[in-house]
Amino acid sequence: VWDQEVTGSSPVAPNYELLEVMKIIEREKAIYLRNKGFSYNDIASKLCVSKGSLSRWLIGVSFVPSEKVIHRRYLSRIKAGQMLHNRKISRTESISNSAYKEIDSLTKNELKLIGIIAYWTEGSKTRDSLVKFTNSDPEFIRFSLKWLREVCLVPEDKIKIHLRIHDDLNKKKIEQFWSQITGIPLSRFYKTTFKKSNSLGKRKNRLQYGIASVTVCDTNLFYKIRGWIKGVINQLFSL
Repeated sequence: VWDQEVTGSSPVAPNYELLEVMKIIEREKAIYLRNKGFSYNDIASKLCVSKGSLSRWLIGVSFVPSEKVIHRRYLSRIKAGQMLHNRKISRTESISNSAYKEIDSLTKNELKLIGIIAYWTEGSKTRDSLVKFTNSDPEFIRFSLKWLREVCLVPEDKIKIHLRIHDDLNKKKIEQFWSQITGIPLSRFYKTTFKKSNSLGKRKNRLQYGIASVTVCDTNLFYKIRGWIKGVINQLFSL
């Protein structure tokens, strides 16, 4: 409505019939676009109408998203997933780095206790003449050797390695790998044991370098380690 004092003209009443016709036309366009698979955002942008109006106009209108909408949603999910993945990486790296800094040094006694717990969980307990650690993790095998050498004072020539691998893996390459990791020459390796593979090379979590066992034939050491384990258990439950 114009201000009469400013314009000198009479007020002009809105043409409600025209507005209603325009609204009907917009609604029909919205229905048409919705049937074509356009999203609410697309329709609102094209027609310059609010989503509130669309929600009223499009009640009961079936919706099959267009290829464009499907592709955009797909890209949106990928982007959202990547953002979540990146946040997880950032968070877990921060936690890991903080925890890493908590371990600044280890005493000889702490190394001894860690090895005792490791043998309690991972060591062989079936033959009283055989001390044996078995694992597929090279770092754990290196640790077990450090413990046997520095804590148990096992002579180097008594430490031997036994490997178990799938029969379709490269035996020579794997033996060289473990020899380099352990610092033990192949002359102190037992004959490698093969396990028949039924995966035809397609198994994703197959052990690339097999399983290594660090062995020491020493009855006295076996019973000493058993005593250490009992002592640790006693102290744990005395706290």
